Amino acid sequence: MKTISLIAGDTIRALLHHRLVLGLMLASLALTTVFCMLFSKAKIQMSETFMDQAATNSLTGTNQLSEVDRLKFREQMEMASSGFQSAFYGIASFGGSLVALFIFSSAIASEIRRGTIRLTLSKPVSRTQFLLGRYCGGLVVMAGYALIASGAMLLFAQSQGLELSPAMKFAPWLMFCRQLMLGSAAMLLSLFVHPIVASVLAFFSGNGLFSSAGHGLLSRYNPLYAILPDYSDFNLMRQVYSGTLVNAKDVAFLSLYAADVVIIMLLLAIWRFRTKELV
Repeated sequence: MKTISLIAGDTIRALLHHRLVLGLMLASLALTTVFCMLFSKAKIQMSETFMDQAATNSLTGTNQLSEVDRLKFREQMEMASSGFQSAFYGIASFGGSLVALFIFSSAIASEIRRGTIRLTLSKPVSRTQFLLGRYCGGLVVMAGYALIASGAMLLFAQSQGLELSPAMKFAPWLMFCRQLMLGSAAMLLSLFVHPIVASVLAFFSGNGLFSSAGHGLLSRYNPLYAILPDYSDFNLMRQVYSGTLVNAKDVAFLSLYAADVVIIMLLLAIWRFRTKELV
């Protein structure tokens, strides 16, 4: 366990010094600023429209807006808030997926390509310990990304006086679970193909193409539907936009599902890594 922790710590330090990883994480903070500016502008425009309507009513002898107009204004503000939250979450989730694919697809492959893995394995370090250490290091970095994205979302909501969508309560955790599944698949595939190819394959490795909406070979009855992991339920963009309350039991079930997928992928990766020739 100590060996795995040491390798994980070294992995974290290396990733935190990597420009691409830092750039994507800082992009989340920049994204918060951009969304604050856009939403502030939208709020001002809606308020001006509301005031113009009030002025029109005063000219026609109506001192106050009707209840219908007030309700319509509140609905417009809620729709704008949900839309911005959904877009923010979608971009943060996509950015996190890119970070996860980059980290995990290159975690082992880059060491093999540079030849530095031979030096590491010449010490009392097994291949299993090395792989688990690299994975745990990436896991910690991805947890940090999820915390940054969550903090940015809270900062955005507080600065604009918004009420967060109920789905946002679990959205960062499910986003984190999805990214770990993607990362596990990318790490496994990187032991067979080039990291870039592994990242692309991992990104499209879900069974979404084989859902019940498909036809012919792309149908729910295709065996690949049962074999490939399902990422779709971990994307809460639609729930964030509609303000749907996510059931805690469903989140617990999805968490267990993600843990199963990660464990299976890691076991396969360990098997492949232990039998792989280190050129």
